[in-house]
Amino acid sequence: MKLSIIVCAYNAEKTLAIPLESLLRQSVPIKIIIVDDGSKDETRRLAESYVIRYPDQISYHYKKNGGIASAREFGLSFVDTEYFGYLDADDEVKEDMAEKMLEIATKEDSDIVIADFIWRYSDKDVYQDDTHHKDKRELLADGFATIWNKIYKTSFIRSLDLHFKEGLDFEDTCFSLRLFPNLNKISYIHEAFVYYMQRDDSITHVYGGSVADMLKVFEVIHAYYESQGLLDTYHTELEYLTTRYFLGSSYLRAIRIKDKTLRKKVLDSSWDYLNRMYPDFKDNIYLKRKGLKNIYYRHISKPLYDLAVHLFRLAYSLKVMR
Repeated sequence: MKLSIIVCAYNAEKTLAIPLESLLRQSVPIKIIIVDDGSKDETRRLAESYVIRYPDQISYHYKKNGGIASAREFGLSFVDTEYFGYLDADDEVKEDMAEKMLEIATKEDSDIVIADFIWRYSDKDVYQDDTHHKDKRELLADGFATIWNKIYKTSFIRSLDLHFKEGLDFEDTCFSLRLFPNLNKISYIHEAFVYYMQRDDSITHVYGGSVADMLKVFEVIHAYYESQGLLDTYHTELEYLTTRYFLGSSYLRAIRIKDKTLRKKVLDSSWDYLNRMYPDFKDNIYLKRKGLKNIYYRHISKPLYDLAVHLFRLAYSLKVMR
């Protein structure tokens, strides 16, 4: 077997069978590494029942609860295959995922293989393209910093001594954005394999203090690029990346924080960070591209930034009331 998939689980008794069954249906055999991050429900019992049935393919490893970053690191220590990947404990994959991604990885001797994916909502599926990037600069600027639509060459990742940052949410963002500039051979397959479940209680949908972790994540990323002498090389991409996070996805999460004081603190800190680190962000070359978002980013000001908070919150309230 050439591929291991690490499934990190915490209190996942209701969903763990979903990824496991989809991985067991793969058209080529793979190893499945279950990491139980200190679950208090029946996750262990369920996981061990799979190990009994598939002892040559599935392994189960329990650890004291330490968060998703430590669970991902722990799981990686058990990988003994040429390639590995991750899958969340409530997501699923198509049965030809391993075969097709391994085929291109082997053919091109890839450091990483990236596929498209599908956002799975309660009422619909939405296809997401993540394979249109021309080089690692575009991947850094525009790519999804997710880890479950990718497989990695084990020896390459271990050679970098790059780790998931424990104690932070958005650990996949922190890992991926430090990994991208190190890649030598990036392969893409323009096909979606992962169904990424959208749940109201996931990290990306919990609107509270965890959103503030994105500031810490970007501080870690900046420190890494500085330590590696990469700040000047990737300045344009880092500037655009910071812009689209703190005026885009992270901003949209922050405005939905219920606590007004915390919400204002996170939003003000995000605005201050962007303008302190990249005072000329409106002149970024990536913002010259077409699109309403880029027009908005080019013309944003603090009064407009604050006004948009109220407008977005009103729009969200009306949506919830429907």
